[in-house]
Amino acid sequence: MKKIIIFLIVGFCFLNAKIITDSLGRKVEIPNDIKKVVAIGPGALRLVVYMREQHKIIGIEKKEKKYIYARPYILANLWMLKLPIIGMGGPNPNPNLETLIKLKPDIIVAGYISKSTANTISKKTNIPLVVVDYGNIGTFANKQFFQSLKILGEVFNKQKRAIQIKHFIENMNMDFKGLNTNKTAYIGATAFKGIHGITSSMSIFPPFKMLGIKNIIKTKAKSQIFVSKEFLYNSNPDFVFIDESGMKMLNKNLPLLFHMSAYKQNKAYGILPYNHYMTNIASAYADTYFIGSVVYPKKIKFSTKKIGDIYKFFVGKDCYLEMSKFFGGYKNLKELIGK
Repeated sequence: MKKIIIFLIVGFCFLNAKIITDSLGRKVEIPNDIKKVVAIGPGALRLVVYMREQHKIIGIEKKEKKYIYARPYILANLWMLKLPIIGMGGPNPNPNLETLIKLKPDIIVAGYISKSTANTISKKTNIPLVVVDYGNIGTFANKQFFQSLKILGEVFNKQKRAIQIKHFIENMNMDFKGLNTNKTAYIGATAFKGIHGITSSMSIFPPFKMLGIKNIIKTKAKSQIFVSKEFLYNSNPDFVFIDESGMKMLNKNLPLLFHMSAYKQNKAYGILPYNHYMTNIASAYADTYFIGSVVYPKKIKFSTKKIGDIYKFFVGKDCYLEMSKFFGGYKNLKELIGK
């Protein structure tokens, strides 16, 4: 009789738990039916929202409550701003372990933390922790991102949603397939650990690469790079795009901007920031469509409805109007700066 009881208990536990492998290759035992979640570190909460599991979030980091207009996943779920603070957040999140223990989430989803940190947090709180990531900052739609979607699909029993996101992205990528031009472009005022002016750029800017546009910066820096004013003065790209998170910083470099032929010829534009606490995939694709429509007006069609549909798919709400009111939106730079 005792053996039967033990067998039944073991069987019950097995049915109510499962083991998944996270982005660090860690084997993590988690409940089969997750009802309460917290997310820590870059990109973690965003991915939970993409999986349409935000209703299970019971606490957020303080960092998530700042600069919300750069975070469509927050704009679409403003109710989360009223949730308890579980830590400061940031590249090396240091969550409040006492708060986590008090809230008793079924699982912690963590972005970009080390294996030792993940094991320490899980051990001290006795809460399963799953690590996800999606590559270097600024990149999107890569293998790491799709793998993280697959992991969260298993975590939340939402495999169909993970596949749906992958197919949605692959369909968008088809709109950009085979594009190539000799036209050159520059991306300025890119944000990285803060906002910067026109000389802040990226040598590997995914929208340019995806659209077959030549970046005037030839070096292969992995993230942000600063160029000299002399370089911009002499290079004169065909198109200039400005990350609108750095619009206020442009005032220091207006004479340089006014000199550039792209500005004089009405080929300088503002785009929405998509790097904030890792990559906002929806905004990254919105930017790509807009840039594509500027460089390839006969091949790429842009509309606010299309952008709205992208936001609806990823975060459940069209956030473009709110974001454009705050940043400026997809407009010619002369209109944005009023000169």
